[in-house]
Amino acid sequence: LLQWHHRYLTMIQDTVNAQKGMVDKILGDRVLCLWNVPRRCSLAEVCAVRAGLAMAAKWAEVLASNGTSGSELKLRVGIASSTVTFGNFGSDTMKVFTVVGEAVEQ
Repeated sequence: LLQWHHRYLTMIQDTVNAQKGMVDKILGDRVLCLWNVPRRCSLAEVCAVRAGLAMAAKWAEVLASNGTSGSELKLRVGIASSTVTFGNFGSDTMKVFTVVGEAVEQ
């Protein structure tokens, strides 16, 4: 399981980076990726969609190379676009750079 998780997260990270995004959080098998934060990126929505399509294609390749295509190891991608607030959030003892806003909670 850990090897699959590592391959999955590496694929996500590489794909997001290639489309000028950033991985903000890893929550188990969920990943929050951002575009246009903190660096400006024109056409952020287009880059996010390209990343999502590339992730699906690369994940299918990973599954096929291991003879597991059609298995229950599914990849789902959700994309939301909205104005968010970004910065260092937290308490006096712990802070993390992240985003907050309605689209983040979808």
